[in-house]
Amino acid sequence: MCLYADAAALLLVISAACAGCGGDTADLTPIRLVHSPPLGQLNAQQLRALSMECEKYPAVGSMRGRYDAAYCSAAMAAWADAPLQMVPVQ
Repeated sequence: MCLYADAAALLLVISAACAGCGGDTADLTPIRLVHSPPLGQLNAQQLRALSMECEKYPAVGSMRGRYDAAYCSAAMAAWADAPLQMVPVQ
């Protein structure tokens, strides 16, 4: 009977450890975060799209969704500094 109790205890410990290993894959840091192309090469529309994509995700450590958090911060700052696109209305 003691052998079964030891096996049950071992099974309980292993299952508890495995339960802690799981998690939502969105919570895991990707192997390679996106931080390209260089922001200086993007036009205003591309900066706007990148900024809007980055704003969808909260900053978690060094990432913001699939993007590098510092890259997103720089993109949002560059978009904020971009001149407004004025369209004359006739």
